Amino acid sequence: MSPTSELWTAFTDRLAALGPAVEAAAPTPEAAAEGLHHLANQVACWTTFALGHADPDRPALFRSSDLVYAWGGPNADQVARRAAVSGDATYRLTGHMGSCEEMVLQVKRGAAQSGGAGVAVEVATSELGLGEGDDIDIVLGGPEREGRWLPLPADAAFVHVRDYYFDWRATDPATLVLERLGPPLHRRRRTPEHVARVLDAAASEVEHSVAFWAGYQERMLAGQAPNAFGEPAGSAGGVQQILYSHAGIALGEDEAVVVEVDAAGAPMWDVQLYVRPWYEALDAYGRVTSTNHRTAVAEPGGRVPVVIAGVDPGSPNWLDTEGRAEVLATIRWWRPDRAPVVRAEVVPLAEVPGAGALDRPARDEQRRRRAAHLAWRYRT
Repeated sequence: MSPTSELWTAFTDRLAALGPAVEAAAPTPEAAAEGLHHLANQVACWTTFALGHADPDRPALFRSSDLVYAWGGPNADQVARRAAVSGDATYRLTGHMGSCEEMVLQVKRGAAQSGGAGVAVEVATSELGLGEGDDIDIVLGGPEREGRWLPLPADAAFVHVRDYYFDWRATDPATLVLERLGPPLHRRRRTPEHVARVLDAAASEVEHSVAFWAGYQERMLAGQAPNAFGEPAGSAGGVQQILYSHAGIALGEDEAVVVEVDAAGAPMWDVQLYVRPWYEALDAYGRVTSTNHRTAVAEPGGRVPVVIAGVDPGSPNWLDTEGRAEVLATIRWWRPDRAPVVRAEVVPLAEVPGAGALDRPARDEQRRRRAAHLAWRYRT
């Protein structure tokens, strides 16, 4: 076997070994099939990143979660992008906020699934005086300077950008460009050693991702009763300004969970549903699987009951479980001024708040608006 063939065989053998691992982590045949799809998705995701987005000399922002890639509990209200950077270089992030209502920029020391995911720097565009329709011009690294500047630590691994869209309007999203300042550098030669490093990086991220996320929900929900939300808390590798609460939802066909959302003074919050155990978002394009502070309908007096069920009861704030026996529900609060209190109750489907308020045409219009927004958000 030639050295080139050996490189490829070593890469594909590592990926082939993950098939049994995915099947072993799946509690049902349906979960096993979804696990295989999840594995293929991770191979596509991290091979693409390793091939085209992991060179800090030629930075290129990569969407690690969108309508194609589904990695790490993607937030339906955001676009997540990343690009490799080097702590001894200087970069410039430019573009336009478009209809983006908030953007969080982080510098990370490593990826969550492979360890070292410490957040070295985090800032929201609102803290930089940027909002919808504004031009973006932020310098990262190098000597401190006037204007919008962020430091890069020596061990910086990548820049992580999350842009948020709470209104779900069909209009222009944010556009972003990340450049390394200075003369353009030559592309690295594709020597056997270089290709071996690229393939090893791709296989390693897939291996770590499958192992990490397959058991993530079990670790996160350890000791929690079904349909009960955990104490809101931060996440070391997530957005530092957000508190999270999770629940494993398991319902009968005629049952629903009613969650009364306590905003706790947070200017932004959302509730979203995910696949178990792979932590992919449910179908945000074809179904109503998330809501937030802007799209949810409050009752008189300000109460916001979110209804989670497999059958549409006609409630304005219904979230669709796709008829699954189990899903994960996650609540996020941005910068709350106190600890949120989560109240959730299992009730008969016929007794949910607002039952019958939305008929089928109204629900179809709600779904159409969501799909139109996502088509614009991910148009390029």
